[in-house]
Amino acid sequence: MPFPLDKTSEEFIERHFRRRQFRWDEEYFASVLDHPRSKHDVYWASIGLRKVGTERSVPRLRALFTFPMKDVKCVSILTIAHVAGERATPIFCEALLDPKYPEKTYAMWAINDAADERAVPAVLEYFKRNRSKLRNGKLCNGTIGDGMQFLARFANSHPDVRNFFDGISEY
Repeated sequence: MPFPLDKTSEEFIERHFRRRQFRWDEEYFASVLDHPRSKHDVYWASIGLRKVGTERSVPRLRALFTFPMKDVKCVSILTIAHVAGERATPIFCEALLDPKYPEKTYAMWAINDAADERAVPAVLEYFKRNRSKLRNGKLCNGTIGDGMQFLARFANSHPDVRNFFDGISEY
């Protein structure tokens, strides 16, 4: 299961919500996301859902892809990967290719850790769109490593992936 919640994070969450009637359940965190008192509420509730969230949380988390706080955008996609796994593959692909979702490193990380082979076309398209950045060494974030690692799993079963790797010198 990708992106599990560790003990330290659990303690931070409990400490953050200590002045409220805190409960470790999905409904509690959903209510925080619906009516946050601060941007930090949204951040910690998004992470807390990794422990108690189900696929019912996905639409609320997906809505956070446009949240003004960068960290919230990042943790929400990773929490979706944790609670929905490969069933959220279309969401990861959409985020990777959507110009309005700027956190491409996190989208690719979610793909590498949780997506199934339906993400292959989106990953190939991402690299195609960023060919000049790859060539010029200006795409030096986690998207390269995670994307290549993801594609490598399908090199023998997807001719498009094999062709991509064969033509990598062109990049």
